[in-house]
Amino acid sequence: MPASIRAVLATALRVASVLMPFVAVAGCLLAWERVEVTALGQTQAHDLDGFHGSGLAACIGAALALLMLADRLLRPRPSQVRIAGATVAGVLLAIGAALFTATGGYRPASGDGYSVSLQPGLYLAGIAGLLLVVSAAASGGWRRGGSRSPASDG
Repeated sequence: MPASIRAVLATALRVASVLMPFVAVAGCLLAWERVEVTALGQTQAHDLDGFHGSGLAACIGAALALLMLADRLLRPRPSQVRIAGATVAGVLLAIGAALFTATGGYRPASGDGYSVSLQPGLYLAGIAGLLLVVSAAASGGWRRGGSRSPASDG
């Protein structure tokens, strides 16, 4: 791979690893679904965030992603523990969003007057999780891809 492409990818990787925790938190705070209830001719709508059901896994993943970012800012040296933590955070975000999507979110009592629609926050959290996993895997792989022996002093 040419050095210029590698430099661009490394820069994009660093930017993604800093921005994705914030995107993940924003995704967890935004509405994940909209529940509409129609009774006696009147409709009430409620927006729900991801802090319920399988969305809890995504919220825990977002918190872990922020913790790994804080660790990176406090200790900028490469860390395999940080890479593993970011990977776990991304997996939690992706799994939480995927399970939430698969189950259709919160299902109130059965009846004809209920409808549930998924909202952008759900997709934002899921995409952030996937990008966290990709950036963590790529940064871990690039660090291992160089010399396999420890550096010598002389």
